[in-house]
Amino acid sequence: MLIDALVISLIVALLRGGKLRGLADLPLRRIELIVLAFLIQFSLAWGGERGFVFFSKWGDYLYIGSYILLLIAIWYNRHIKEMIIFGIGVSINFLVILANGGQMPVSINALERAGMKDVLPLLKSKTYVLHGLLNEGTRLKFLADIIPLPPPYPRPRVLSIGDIIMALGIFLLIQHSMVKGKGRRRKSN
Repeated sequence: MLIDALVISLIVALLRGGKLRGLADLPLRRIELIVLAFLIQFSLAWGGERGFVFFSKWGDYLYIGSYILLLIAIWYNRHIKEMIIFGIGVSINFLVILANGGQMPVSINALERAGMKDVLPLLKSKTYVLHGLLNEGTRLKFLADIIPLPPPYPRPRVLSIGDIIMALGIFLLIQHSMVKGKGRRRKSN
């Protein structure tokens, strides 16, 4: 969902007369932590989809570690108010993941409504550690991946409230950075 939010945000900002060079002026700190966190999550998804056994043993710890890296990076960037919004979404997702043994629970009903029943075998596998199926023992169900985003959306998904808040943070960050004349001065502390 974050890739979708990034692309949509860029398109909207460009349509509003925004300039890409505005992104270069973002006073981001410790960006390497954000990059590392997303590389870990990408690796977990990629390896889990391919059945690598390593992920069944260590994947939960790596996933939780990636969230810790993200939260540290958000702390370093708390001077950017849109990063605080993004951080709220990250924190909500992290809370659900921690409460459910290191995986984000996904509603089967939401998967069906989004036309994504084909991912059920992957979610049941032992090597895919990012998500698990929502069940009676799931904690904080209302914060899990329960919101379907079905076709005609080009990339059907199942989202959480945290995902939506993260997407909002990205959208606002890009809008405020790219669209001049509507930007604000940012503290560089």
